[in-house]
Amino acid sequence: MMSIIFDQHNAYHLLKQLAFPRSGGTPEEKTATTILKRYLISSGLKPKEETFGIQNYKEIVASLEVVRPYRKKYKVAVIGNSGSTPGKGITAELVHITSSAPEELKKARNKIALTYNPLDKTFYQRLKKHQIKAIIRVTSPVKELRHLKLNDFFIKAYGKIPSVILGYDDALEIIHKNGEIIRVVSRQKEFKATSRNIIATIQGSEIPQEKVIICAHYDSVHKSPGCIDNGSGSATIAEISRFFAKNPLKRTLIFIWFGSEELGLKGSWAYTQRHKKEFMTITSRLPRSRRGGISAGGIINTPQIKLVINFDVTGTIFGNNGVVICGSQSMANFVESFSKERGLPMEIRHSAYSSDNIPFNEKGIPSISLYRSSSDYGHTPLDDINLISPDGLKVIGQFGLELVNRIVNAVEIPFDLTIPESDKKFTYEYIERANPFYKKIP
Repeated sequence: MMSIIFDQHNAYHLLKQLAFPRSGGTPEEKTATTILKRYLISSGLKPKEETFGIQNYKEIVASLEVVRPYRKKYKVAVIGNSGSTPGKGITAELVHITSSAPEELKKARNKIALTYNPLDKTFYQRLKKHQIKAIIRVTSPVKELRHLKLNDFFIKAYGKIPSVILGYDDALEIIHKNGEIIRVVSRQKEFKATSRNIIATIQGSEIPQEKVIICAHYDSVHKSPGCIDNGSGSATIAEISRFFAKNPLKRTLIFIWFGSEELGLKGSWAYTQRHKKEFMTITSRLPRSRRGGISAGGIINTPQIKLVINFDVTGTIFGNNGVVICGSQSMANFVESFSKERGLPMEIRHSAYSSDNIPFNEKGIPSISLYRSSSDYGHTPLDDINLISPDGLKVIGQFGLELVNRIVNAVEIPFDLTIPESDKKFTYEYIERANPFYKKIP
């Protein structure tokens, strides 16, 4: 019998090589591409690259100073692609905003807004409408600043507001000391660049027309080594691909390392646009009745891609294990039963997992998203190799390997591949929050 063993030490060694900031479209992302391709080639695979354009940024300078009733400078970081202040910055009254309620925003007109709220579509639109001069977004209570970028679609729809990230404790101090007049300086270089997806296909021997995608994103945010998010997932699926490169399988596996996920799922959206034929391919023709009735004949269309299994955030030393399902209840039941069979506790829920599965879900392809995490260090410089261990990688790595093997080598995929209306609703709501221009698939 074939031994199904995930080599956590191989995965950990690869992760150490990827442990550096590698934002989309940068030379560092290109270096990560080279590292991953070298690993895949050594496993006997033939990876290819597919390029796509993205918008990114580089911080030039960022500062925040309280000028009244006391004077003090605080460490901040730019929010990417939010534009730049004039050379001397913007000086204005500070207002703490706790919601997007119009009556609250009225008091912030022509002022600088301090907020802990996420800059979602409605909130950002209303801030712009009320002519907010600058935004100070308060990060969660961690030692280092999180690095964020402004949604490209918001910029296109509503315009730019110069924005910075401020630490939680510093924001508390400003509030407690009644900071009134603030000077914000934010300058960045915004540029267009080329990002890449890496693709390695392993052809199935018995049912090659049925394809399962195994994916992870390999980019990180600015200044973050991105070991949890998502060097861990990238190393995990690389090791899974090495196993299947040496062992036969019935269905075709497509391994994809997506670029620029952190910039708005850019790599996975680019893939779904470029590979439309894989989502709806003519597979057979039914004979028509003698009367030419439509119900008795015609063409059956079925997607080549049956399922997406996404690995985003794995490998932590301390961690809770989870699965997010966008698909049928029978698929959720299968994963739950499998986790019990393996003796691995899993939180299993239906939702829209905020990762590269989303563009596939929008096309009607169900997904299983696997994760293991307990850290609040994501999107910060503290997301480094110190948070990961080989044993941590083994947990989701071994489970994921065995799960993939069960599915791709089954005589028939053992669950319904439809997406229920409730999960479609999660997906559409997620996309609509991110893209004001999105029009739902009929």
